Amino acid sequence: MAYVRQAKTPTLIQHGELDRRVPIPNGYELRQGLEDRGVPVEMIVYKGFGHGITKPRAQRAVMQHNLSFFNHYIWGDARPDFLSPPLPRGSSSDGSR
Repeated sequence: MAYVRQAKTPTLIQHGELDRRVPIPNGYELRQGLEDRGVPVEMIVYKGFGHGITKPRAQRAVMQHNLSFFNHYIWGDARPDFLSPPLPRGSSSDGSR
């Protein structure tokens, strides 16, 4: 937070809900500080995880979030919708295959 006034780079904050090393209020504080300065920011909270994302499905989600975010800011792809992420191939919205 000491240098947030100098921030200009679009930022993706990925935070474990139960993180003890970096408590989640710190993530919210950073997000708010960036928003207040007009810096593009997205924050994703991974429910049930601490500082590390340790389950394969959640790790895949983290990688997909990173890819979507960077594809938008580097390659100009559509802005990612983190609230309605695309389903993996072979999945349907009702959970059947």
